[in-house]
Amino acid sequence: MAISKEKSQQIQAERRKQILDTALVLFDEKGYVNTRVSDIADMIGVSKALVFKYFPAKVDIFIAITEYIESCLIEVLSGPTPTDSLKNFGLRLTSTTEDYIPPMRIYIATFIRGELPIEMKENFLRDNFAKQWITPIIKKGQATGEFREGDPQELADAFWLYMFGAVANYIHNRNNAAYMPDIDIPLRMLKK
Repeated sequence: MAISKEKSQQIQAERRKQILDTALVLFDEKGYVNTRVSDIADMIGVSKALVFKYFPAKVDIFIAITEYIESCLIEVLSGPTPTDSLKNFGLRLTSTTEDYIPPMRIYIATFIRGELPIEMKENFLRDNFAKQWITPIIKKGQATGEFREGDPQELADAFWLYMFGAVANYIHNRNNAAYMPDIDIPLRMLKK
């Protein structure tokens, strides 16, 4: 008995997500360079050929992760208030729970280790991340009176660099009981 087109699409979407979720785990544990497509396939219990059916090259998996990051950013930075948006962003970025590996943390780790694939056309971290994603939230917070006055780009850079530094510290020291600082610390510097 043949399955419907809708069921087939659902199965494909679930398999694609399974591959991406597994890649996140392995990239977090081993790094991008040290993770092989066969490692991903083995962890899922499928053939390498099946992984290549969804992602023709390992870099395609990483590119899909960056696309996922963008959709997460849109969702998280659309909070009911600017403070909520930045707090949710910070909480997602700094999550250290076993059940959620932040794709952005994997991206930052890959960047810090110098492992970003050369085939990638853009780099979130070099291409004005704070200007594109954080500055509009700061401006909105200033307009609503939530955030203090000042150059919104400088405030966005300060917030982002604090968060980036916290994640970098965690990445470098995670085996030595590293912890993530309280997200309220960088938020307090923005408050009136």
